[in-house]
Amino acid sequence: MTTGAVGLSAALAAHASLADGVLVGEAVGVAGLSKGASGGLVRTPLSEAASVGVAAGLALAGKRPVVELLDVLGVARAAEALSDAAALPSRSEGAFAAPLVVLAPLPLEADLPALPPGVGLAVAATAADAVGLFAAALAARSPVVLFLSDDALAARDTGPAAALGEPVVRREGRGAVLLAEGAGVALALASGGESTVVDLRGCRDAARIGALVAPTGRAVVLAHGGDALLAVLAGAFWRLEAQPTFVHPRDGAAALGAALAEALTP
Repeated sequence: MTTGAVGLSAALAAHASLADGVLVGEAVGVAGLSKGASGGLVRTPLSEAASVGVAAGLALAGKRPVVELLDVLGVARAAEALSDAAALPSRSEGAFAAPLVVLAPLPLEADLPALPPGVGLAVAATAADAVGLFAAALAARSPVVLFLSDDALAARDTGPAAALGEPVVRREGRGAVLLAEGAGVALALASGGESTVVDLRGCRDAARIGALVAPTGRAVVLAHGGDALLAVLAGAFWRLEAQPTFVHPRDGAAALGAALAEALTP
């Protein structure tokens, strides 16, 4: 059993060897997860927007580009280019599309950047999801950004094939539901007591999330934040028994324990 980083590196090398596979970025083949990969490599200037723009052009030419970013903030710097790529089908009345995958790290301390409309979101917290969500993103027909937590890259675990936009119950429990994402998943499983742990994995479907919370009516959100996430979750919480609490993974187990106690207060 290998780590998520090793598994994903192998998947990137395999993709670069395909006729239509190409890796794009500032240091592909030299640094990061793609270090050592050969074949379809396109090194770009020190500009995340340029990397995504080049990838969109390659996608229009029939390639399946993967952009590797070395910094989570690079996603925000590439937002306009991602927006343009996502808007191609509507602007061309369906004649053109630019499916591409962007990989970005999601460290413990980081906040989750907002994505433009039409750009798919995936967040991997396990080794199995690092590889599985990458494969699912490659099969998508629109741009997808896959954020990789430190846990996903360091862990050694296996799991079923991953689907984009599907939350997963990591532990059945009672009392409250911990809606976790990224580094929050491992923290929830280690510190959550008897609570149910749901790995959002990038899901932003209020109805689906609301159905998972409904059995207990009490929820704690343990994720990397972002106004877009909180806005979606607000629509999932209109039948809760108590006000939901938000905790960032960097706040640690003590903050999570306090939030759980608050959520379970009658």
